Amino acid sequence: MTVHGFHVNWTPLALALLLALLAAWLNQVSQTEAVVDNAGFTHDPDFIMTRFDALAFDARGRPHQRLTADKLTHYMDDDTTVLERPVMRQLDPEQPVSVQSRRALISSDGQQIHFMDDVRLARVGRGGQPEATLETAYLHVSADRRSMRSDRPVVFRQGRSSITADGFSADDRARQVSLNGNVRGTYEALR
Repeated sequence: MTVHGFHVNWTPLALALLLALLAAWLNQVSQTEAVVDNAGFTHDPDFIMTRFDALAFDARGRPHQRLTADKLTHYMDDDTTVLERPVMRQLDPEQPVSVQSRRALISSDGQQIHFMDDVRLARVGRGGQPEATLETAYLHVSADRRSMRSDRPVVFRQGRSSITADGFSADDRARQVSLNGNVRGTYEALR
C-alpha cells in the first residue's frame, strides 16, 4: 500500500503487534498466583468417599463412638476432612449423645471438629426425663479437651422448657456449662 509517497509493509507491523500482545499476556499470566501451599499442593481433594461409616473403640475394645456422613472429602494440602450430612454418636450407655449438621470440618489430628449449618445436639432422656437438645449454626467440638463451644446463638430445649443465649461453652471434665450473652429461658416443670 502506498500513501502519498510512503510504502507500508504490514507484515512486520502485524508481527510486532502480535509479539506485544503475547508479551502482555505472558506478563499477566506470570503474575497470577496459583493456590498452592508451602508443601507444593493445591487445595484439591486427594480422596472422596460416599456413605462413610466409621466406628471407634475404647481401650477395652467396646464401641465408643460412631461417625457417619453422606460424603467425606479429604484434602492433602492441609490434611483436613470435610463431611456432608455428618452424624456423630457417642455410644456410652451412660451418656448417649449425638451431633448432626449439614457440614463439618475435621482437623488433621482428628481432635477438632467444626459442625456447621443446622447443628443439632441431642442427649437421650433418662430416668423419666425428656430428650435434651441444643440447636445452633456452629459447634466446635474438641475431643482431646472434652469440650464444646459455640459463638453463635443457641437454643437449648428439654420438654417444653427452653433457654436461648448468644453463645455457650461446655467442659465435660469440669462438668460446667456457661451461657454467654442475652440469656433467656422458659421453665416448665415436668409432671
